[in-house]
Amino acid sequence: MNKGLLGLIIILSLIILLLIINKKPKHLELTYSINAGIPFKWEVEIEDETVAKLKKSYVTKNENKGAIVGGKVYTKYIFEGLKEGKTTITFKYVNITNETPSKEEKYNIKVDKNKNIIILKKGGIKNE
Repeated sequence: MNKGLLGLIIILSLIILLLIINKKPKHLELTYSINAGIPFKWEVEIEDETVAKLKKSYVTKNENKGAIVGGKVYTKYIFEGLKEGKTTITFKYVNITNETPSKEEKYNIKVDKNKNIIILKKGGIKNE
């Protein structure tokens, strides 16, 4: 066999192997905002925590660079698939003074065998 062809086959095999090893599951990233200084927060519930979990959440942007009343603050929520299955993620917009939800949004999700998260359906419910 030609040495050049053998070298090419080895290089392509290594590239394919690296792509397979480095392929990470697709996480679900959702961003929600609140108005700074307003007594509300987003609460997250996962119906079946054996299927998916909240990996982390963090503030991504603050429009006014401070806690100015009415300025939007954005939080990113990153969910990780744990095992194949379906579950529901619920976000509740809760008044922190009396713990009363004013809005709710649900995501029906599916986690495949490779732990990729796919949104099957999104629904919102307003309780105001």
